[in-house]
Amino acid sequence: MKSKVFTVIAILLLVIQVKAQTVETENFRWGNGFYYNLSLGGSITFNELEIKLLKVENHYNLIKIGEDSLWLKVARRSMPEEINGVRIFVADNKKVKELASDTLTHGILKKDALICLSDANFPLLDPLQFTFPVSFNEGFTWNVGEDSYPFSYYKSGEQLNSYCSYPGIGFSLNDAHRSIKHWLVTVENSKVAWIENLDNGEKGNQTFVLLKSESYPETYYLYGHLDIKNIVVKKGQELKKGDVIGTALQDESWGYFHFAVIYSATEPTIRESFHNIVNGFPQLFSLYFYEGKIGIPNFTRGKIVYGMPRHISKNQLNIQEFETYSGKGWVTGRWNPADKVEWVSNEREGNARMRKELFEGTSAQSLNPNNFFEYYISVKNGTYRIRAKVGDLYLPSWQKIEFEGLNVGIRELDAGHFEWTNERIVKVQDGKLNVRFFVDSKNQRVAGVSEIVFQQINLK
Repeated sequence: MKSKVFTVIAILLLVIQVKAQTVETENFRWGNGFYYNLSLGGSITFNELEIKLLKVENHYNLIKIGEDSLWLKVARRSMPEEINGVRIFVADNKKVKELASDTLTHGILKKDALICLSDANFPLLDPLQFTFPVSFNEGFTWNVGEDSYPFSYYKSGEQLNSYCSYPGIGFSLNDAHRSIKHWLVTVENSKVAWIENLDNGEKGNQTFVLLKSESYPETYYLYGHLDIKNIVVKKGQELKKGDVIGTALQDESWGYFHFAVIYSATEPTIRESFHNIVNGFPQLFSLYFYEGKIGIPNFTRGKIVYGMPRHISKNQLNIQEFETYSGKGWVTGRWNPADKVEWVSNEREGNARMRKELFEGTSAQSLNPNNFFEYYISVKNGTYRIRAKVGDLYLPSWQKIEFEGLNVGIRELDAGHFEWTNERIVKVQDGKLNVRFFVDSKNQRVAGVSEIVFQQINLK
């Protein structure tokens, strides 16, 4: 009898061990978001639902949630999905990590994907505990169009072809140029861990402040690119949510503030402050727009410029993928792990750049299965005038252009030459103004666009 009991116990222990090998455990928590590292085939149970990682394809991830499955891309600047009471977004995956020049930026990712789960009945960040890191007292507005977002395939110089994975979020504060404006505040109750200057050549006067979270022992907040003359906190000081820290440094070209959430078992040094970055874009978006509830833009007129230098564009390059909340963007797909198109600029102008093979010679190199690129603009249904300025600053270009399927011709131009298409009148019936750029299928010439102008008209 005893042997049978021991046999049953042994079998139960074996079942428990097998189950433990296939079910993942929570890695860390920030606010009401729970982050989990998942291997392919691995699963966790959240709110009595099984969440399983089925497949990873570039920056896209096939995830099964209960009985439903859906493809989610890494939410560099995307919103979470809600299904069966669970809010989910993919914070990182192995392919996006492979794009980074410094993979320690993605140090939290230990397996194939890092997902964030939360109960849809609760905010990602409780506004009673957290606040936005830029004060609203002096009219700050967040466009959410900057190219500096978590894990953006980013180049720091206008003409450089060296890319990194952006470690956090950069907020443009260009309207504070040469003035003390837009004070930065403590995102939650914290303690000042250190205040350091980053020796970075000509930018050696930029200061970084690291805060240690009061509620989450291994969570830190990095406030970067600050003006040392305006910092009003000191090392070891305990701060309450909303306490003032300082202002951003205003360079000769443009001003911005660099914010990052870091998850680390030990206090990071200044040289480690771009390691173990938490993708918290959805959380900050929800703080600013009240749980992400933002109306879908429906433009009736506009001018969109591409790749312009940062001191002019405030780093809004219009090279990113379409997001519903922004109302404009490129539409590529799973084949494009950078989730954007190329761009070039000089001190005065710039353009988005398209070619059959994007980011050639880099870790994001990818082949477009189509011979065209599409740009969507969310508009009210109706009739529109539209034209585009095409060409490339540095390379000979070839591009065939269509507005809502209407062929407006081919432009073959020398390097540095731009040309406006003829204005066309098109009708939009699906809420999206579609601009299509065909490219050289042999990849010998690039295609480029520097500006699109459109306006709704009433036909009598």
